[in-house]
Amino acid sequence: MGELTTRGYRDEDAPDVADLLNRVEEHVGGHPYLTAEDAGAWMRALVRDHDLDARVVVDGAAAGAPVAFGCLTTPPDGGFRVDLTGGVDPAWRGRGIGRELLGWQLRRAADLHASAAPERDWETHVGGSAADTEAQALYRRFGLAPVRYWFDMVAPTGGVPDVPVPDGLDIAGYRPGRDRDLYAAHMEAFSDHWGFQAREEEPWLMLTVGSADFLPDLSRVALDGDQIAGYVLTYVSPEPGRGYVGQVGVRRPWRRRGLASAMLVDVLRSSGAAGFQTMALGVDADSPTGAVGVYERVGFAVESRGVTFAAALPARSPAARQPS
Repeated sequence: MGELTTRGYRDEDAPDVADLLNRVEEHVGGHPYLTAEDAGAWMRALVRDHDLDARVVVDGAAAGAPVAFGCLTTPPDGGFRVDLTGGVDPAWRGRGIGRELLGWQLRRAADLHASAAPERDWETHVGGSAADTEAQALYRRFGLAPVRYWFDMVAPTGGVPDVPVPDGLDIAGYRPGRDRDLYAAHMEAFSDHWGFQAREEEPWLMLTVGSADFLPDLSRVALDGDQIAGYVLTYVSPEPGRGYVGQVGVRRPWRRRGLASAMLVDVLRSSGAAGFQTMALGVDADSPTGAVGVYERVGFAVESRGVTFAAALPARSPAARQPS
């Protein structure tokens, strides 16, 4: 890469990595989505080895400013999906940096699979904006294919419709002390979602209610007696006046009663009172729970589209695993 050098990730890289990935998103018409705190928490929670599983590409002529970044996550026990994350500074595209970075990510994913679970089928996944045709051409070049589409949706916090709370349920702001119950409720609520992997409790909590970006007063938990029926977890966005709904879940026994709509309406109104003009969220375009329609009914509209590309990491045959 000429004047460029490559190294592992360091904790102090989080602000630069967030800025880089936000600029990549804005380059294709999207909105900034990462804070430095979010980037740092992601690396601490999900990327096991910051030297082997992450790369920061640095321009030596610009006092070490990163021009590209890539990392990959190892699936949890029993999981199947290696998520590839990264991007190249728009000003540095067209120089082969993305090609080298993606090639390294795929080789590293294959190594992780071979060492951790060669007897299981795994997949590599990489997501991005549906408007980023350059990135998609690169993914196809490496044999990845589109497998799922996503909507980024946004709603104004004013003019929110009235939605009654279902009988027998109470909706309140998030309060500490229910972390374990919330984790269990999320694992149950999302177990039938596409691509779901049951992450361990500690990293999940680190990225949600333990995040520096978490907004407990603008999040909601629905209770049926002492049981969590549903929840909406809300976070700071790097864009002023804009918040982000990170997780919306309703456990199966309480679905189809309007609970998600009631919680979201409460979140939108409270967020408006707190000074937010809009709230954003991401959703599976083919969600089995009908989430897209739920969000549209309370004021969310599609702002942009995303796509996940994937490639198989098939299990090796027993014979192939025998030492020579």
